[in-house]
Amino acid sequence: MIRSTGLLLLVCAAVPAAELVVRDFRLGVGTRPLEFDYAYTGVLTSSNGTDGFDAALGLEAGGRWSFARAGDALGLVVGADLALDGWSYDGADGLASTWLRLSAGPGFALNDRVTLAAELGVQYGLSALTLPATASAPDFAASGTAMGYDLRVGGNWLVTRRFGIGLFAGWLIASHDLSGDADLTIDQSGWFAGLEAVWRFTDAPPRLE
Repeated sequence: MIRSTGLLLLVCAAVPAAELVVRDFRLGVGTRPLEFDYAYTGVLTSSNGTDGFDAALGLEAGGRWSFARAGDALGLVVGADLALDGWSYDGADGLASTWLRLSAGPGFALNDRVTLAAELGVQYGLSALTLPATASAPDFAASGTAMGYDLRVGGNWLVTRRFGIGLFAGWLIASHDLSGDADLTIDQSGWFAGLEAVWRFTDAPPRLE
């Protein structure tokens, strides 16, 4: 990830560019890490180990706004997202999390239609876990809070003046502290990737005065 970010910045420095103007609303869908470490504390027993979900999907809706001087191709891009992530376990309901994510990082206008960005994000959420009953254990339910951090790189291309598409990839670290039938902590880390639809509601650059 560090190598990819450095390569992105080198490309940005070497290529002549347009003015950075990001005023976007974005809808995205992406993967989420499947493997996790857990620590379980019940009334009669406790355990810890490593496990994995069967599948995961994340949905995001949010905005991006750039801060750059008039005529500059490079500047700060800040963002805010609402996200809903879901992981399935043993073919049934698993973990569901609702997040508020804030981000900031450098953006670069490669030309009038293509923008590249790298961003560091922090997210806080609410999580709920439900596991089906097995031959050796009853069903399980717990809920609580979650905290996460991610580093992502991506780019978007405006197909028209207002609408475009984008790709992103990154590394996520998240921890869920849950309580209910027992106390459970789930720690995740891993790669994710996704695509997004972009609506640039204005492309007016900052005023000179």
